[in-house]
Amino acid sequence: MTEDNEPVSRQPPAALPREAAAGRGPAPDRGPDPREPEPSIYDYGLIGNEKTGALISRFGSVDWACLPRFDSPSVFGRLLDRDRGGFHQVAPRDRYVSHQLYVPGTNLLTTFFELRRGISLILTDFMPMGPPGSSMGGDPRIVRRLVAKGGPIDVTVEAVPRFTYGEFVPDWSTSEGTAAARHDGDRVSFAAPWAWTTEGAGVRASGRVDPGTPAFLQVRWGDPPPAEPSPATLLAVTDAYWRGWVSPVDAPLRRVAARWHPWVERSELVLKLLSYADSGVFVAAPTTSLPEWPGGPRNWDYRFVWIRDAAFTAQVFLLLGHLNEARAYVGWALDRAAELRDGDELRTVYTVDGLPPPDERELSHLEGYRGSRPVRVGNAAADQRQLDIYGEILDSATLLEPVDPAFVRDRWPLIERLAQRAVDLWARPDSGIWEFRTRPAQYVHSKLMCWVALDRAVQLAEAFGKTDPVDRWRRVADEIRATILSRGYDDSLGAFVQAFDRPVVDASALRISLDGLLPANDPRVLSTLAAVERSLCRGAFVQRYASDDGLAGPEGAFLLCSFWRVESLARSGQMDRALEYWRALLDAAGPLLLFSEQFDPVAQQPLGNYPQAFTHIGVLRAAFALGLMSSER
Repeated sequence: MTEDNEPVSRQPPAALPREAAAGRGPAPDRGPDPREPEPSIYDYGLIGNEKTGALISRFGSVDWACLPRFDSPSVFGRLLDRDRGGFHQVAPRDRYVSHQLYVPGTNLLTTFFELRRGISLILTDFMPMGPPGSSMGGDPRIVRRLVAKGGPIDVTVEAVPRFTYGEFVPDWSTSEGTAAARHDGDRVSFAAPWAWTTEGAGVRASGRVDPGTPAFLQVRWGDPPPAEPSPATLLAVTDAYWRGWVSPVDAPLRRVAARWHPWVERSELVLKLLSYADSGVFVAAPTTSLPEWPGGPRNWDYRFVWIRDAAFTAQVFLLLGHLNEARAYVGWALDRAAELRDGDELRTVYTVDGLPPPDERELSHLEGYRGSRPVRVGNAAADQRQLDIYGEILDSATLLEPVDPAFVRDRWPLIERLAQRAVDLWARPDSGIWEFRTRPAQYVHSKLMCWVALDRAVQLAEAFGKTDPVDRWRRVADEIRATILSRGYDDSLGAFVQAFDRPVVDASALRISLDGLLPANDPRVLSTLAAVERSLCRGAFVQRYASDDGLAGPEGAFLLCSFWRVESLARSGQMDRALEYWRALLDAAGPLLLFSEQFDPVAQQPLGNYPQAFTHIGVLRAAFALGLMSSER
């Protein structure tokens, strides 16, 4: 990495949003300029340390950070309340135009403030990472490096933390270059090369950055940052960590999808940012309550481990050559199976350390992102029955077995336990992949994944020479398959339906071929794809369903389903259409190539939590399918 950390981007250029092309740094006698536009979701980049993450706007503001881990209460939450949430901002005192880039091959985020021709300030943000076992990895701090180009630049730094989701204003103590905010035993420390002064409920520091002399700021959960290693050393080691982690060029997905390398690499890196190193799992997103429709109530907390989402992440990581991450997830998921007693079922959602998540509740004191209420923490989906998770775990174990057979074989009793749960539960109603808050039903996707569970269990049993359960599992798998084909397909619709006796088209039916129940060119698969396109599509964008789900208000197009459509088209040989929609979906990414959960194709705005693991998994799977099918043409 160069001394001034100005990356040469491998990403395609992206225009700045028109409504937010310019910003203004904090004035010397007050907080952020009220004329500064409120950032959109795509105005943020994510940094992290595989314990937690922080969203940083292109105006230089840390507007979301839960410390010290993903599901901790927010310390900086301006993303969800401009006045009460809290933030940490650094910016030039003069007017600027700004944009962001990731340093290629890393999760180092660089913000460029262009002041005048030839005069710019470069801000590099990261959370320290280091070699496995080192003290650098997971250090709960944000390091911010400032480099001036073309002349000295005056900057202002503001620190306005708010503990417990913006509920509490801290007490302050300051010294020459250090300030500490405290509340009820919690502490956040701030370091700068300039003196801090208290102002209102926060602190402020001002100074000058000279060319050739980088300035470092630090935010740390707990005590002030130690003197060693130096911030410059942390930057170099963190840069090396990410460059050393990204998949090798000969990894299957990288090789097959090389023409879409920028999107593949950024999806790979953001999924790693969503990992929790201590347990080897992945959260669904680093945020809560970013709305699925502007001003609407569909605002959920995704800072937990969904068995399903994490399994999908492990599967694409195998394609990227990340065996350790895939192994860690399969081991973690099977450890959850080891905890089951007779009659128990797996939870759908866990905390990062394998515990039940907190009860879902609303934070009435927060206004929500652009007024979208309620703001929720915790997630009631943890109490639902979602039967697809047994299939996702056993599918992940089956994909892992060829590259690490001993690891999977050693856990055979747990695999057998999960397969038996699929046998016992498959005919029962559940809440489905979309976590409906209506009465449980016989969802076709749930039946499909119970079939996947037994189909994969049979494959593993045969690989390990375990003959006893095979006939029983195969018999039940055949029964599930026959039931799906007879009760799950509606001739009048020409499609697999959402649930038995419910003639409603649902995008989850695209998984029928993607998970192997039927081939991609089966007439029923092709007619289902056509029905999804007639009923749920607007251009490249796909809605999940158009039925009652027990919730008020609309939602955006679901980006994972949109990428499933691309994958389905590619695998059925419809490459021209697949590529057309693929390109349109890539254009829906933000300037940093990050995706939200949903998207409004009319207003051209991202919706839902961000960045979303589900969507980036869809990017990687679709890229792999397109690459495979292109090579076969």
